[in-house]
Order: sequence, then structure tokens, then C-alpha cells
Amino acid sequence: MQRVANCIYVKDGQVLLLQKPRRGWWAIPGGKMEPTETVKQAVSREYWEETGIEIKNPQLKGIYTFLMKNDEGQIREWMMFNFFTNNGEGNQKEVTDEGILKWHPIDQIEQLPMAEGDRFIIQHAIEGRDVAFGAFNYTEDFQLLSYKIDK
Repeated sequence: MQRVANCIYVKDGQVLLLQKPRRGWWAIPGGKMEPTETVKQAVSREYWEETGIEIKNPQLKGIYTFLMKNDEGQIREWMMFNFFTNNGEGNQKEVTDEGILKWHPIDQIEQLPMAEGDRFIIQHAIEGRDVAFGAFNYTEDFQLLSYKIDK
């Protein structure tokens, strides 16, 4: 199972998101954990690599599993550790190998093209007080089939 760590960074009522070139969807900056890293080390490293920003005091907001099934029933599975912060420093990149970085007002997140489950994850990271635990089931082309979130 692949493990990923990402972070919702909010500043001045806006969230920094990454637009991936493959679908043009907006995503939460972060990426794959290395085998020897802690989850917190991974989120800090991945966020800096993708954005140029060193996040400060990231707080764990969610642990989620994702299952993707194709037409033959084969499954891909990964686990996401989602963090939140409102503190960071550095020189933000505008374009990276991963895509385009842009700040978006929180109240406009619902209108952005993205994986449907990411909307729940972003909302909880911003508004939730506890760590959420969730599971998302997608088709291979990222149509959300079902989800459950325990808060």
C-alpha cells in the first residue's frame, strides 16, 4: 500500500492548491512517503519540494484510505495522512514539475475541478476539530462510488 502525506495551508482566508496537468484538477500539495520517514517528516519534505514553502507546526487532521477498481476488478490502494497549518515561510513556487500552484479563497473551493473526495478532506481540515478517519472508493477514472468518514 502506498502512503502519502499532504497539507492544507490556509493564509488570509485562502488555500494553496496544486493544479495537476493530467486532468487539470486542483489537489492538495504533498506526496509519497519514503520508507524511513515519519509521517510528519514526509509532509514537511513533500510540501517544501512541491511548493518552496516550509510549513510550520502541521497538525494531523485526517487519515484516509482510497480504493480504486478497474473494469477487471483489480484494486489499487493507498493511504493518505492529511495535515493542516496556517503558518509557513519560504519563496513559493508558481510552476513546478507537479503543476501550477495558486491560492484560492476558501469559499470558492466547491467550484474548483478536483477529485470529489478532496472537497470533504479540505473542508474537514479547515473546519474540523478532531482527526477524521475515512475511506473513499473510486473508479479508475476517479468517479467517487462511495465514502465514509468517522470524525
